[in-house]
Amino acid sequence: MNKDMNEFLRKLCEKYGVPCGKIFPKDSRWAVELPSGECAALLPHRVERRFVELKKLVDTATLEEVSTLRFANFQAGGPLKELLARELDLAAFLAESPIVSLFATGDAATVCNTIVRFQDGKSGCLECGTALPESQKSMDRHELIARRGVASDRAVDTQVPQDSIYLWTGNGNETYTDTDLELYGLPDEELTAVRAAFALLKQPALAAEWNRAAETADKLSALALRSAETSSFFSGKEIC
Repeated sequence: MNKDMNEFLRKLCEKYGVPCGKIFPKDSRWAVELPSGECAALLPHRVERRFVELKKLVDTATLEEVSTLRFANFQAGGPLKELLARELDLAAFLAESPIVSLFATGDAATVCNTIVRFQDGKSGCLECGTALPESQKSMDRHELIARRGVASDRAVDTQVPQDSIYLWTGNGNETYTDTDLELYGLPDEELTAVRAAFALLKQPALAAEWNRAAETADKLSALALRSAETSSFFSGKEIC
């Protein structure tokens, strides 16, 4: 963990008059200690701008009657279980409905493709992999398909994240992307973690909800890997 994360969090809290806490690693994710002493799991994807904007399209019914969520996320290494947990929680967050059944295929080591059903009848397909070459940037795409309208967090027909500034120089190409002026200089993953911690410090009541969501995502991730290994279908009490 970058020690600057807590320094950025402190400055952010001072600027907006919010009681400060402390970010620390816990199990497979970051957590924040609240002023009350309570610890809360961080779910940075829930405050990431592109997903916040997708959620607004659902909340405002700009997308009419979302029926299907189609996600793909491919990384260069890293624990597949953690990647799955992130995508499963993101799916439930954007669908605004808990997952009630799932079936997965893949080697359960570097690849796991999961089909899920939500309580309100929506369906989802989540493709996750960690076998990209080390030099390759992460590739992901999250698409919501509705009775009327389709929305994606990426430009049409691309899975590659776009940068804000491109420089073509004699020494090769350079790119720059800064998405948060108040947290300028932090890598994207740490930046969203600080924003997630700040969101919890502003609304401590979210702590219980995020802790439950993190626990559920970890359980579903383990079931998805087990499903891929055994070709088992999980639903009902096994999911809840």
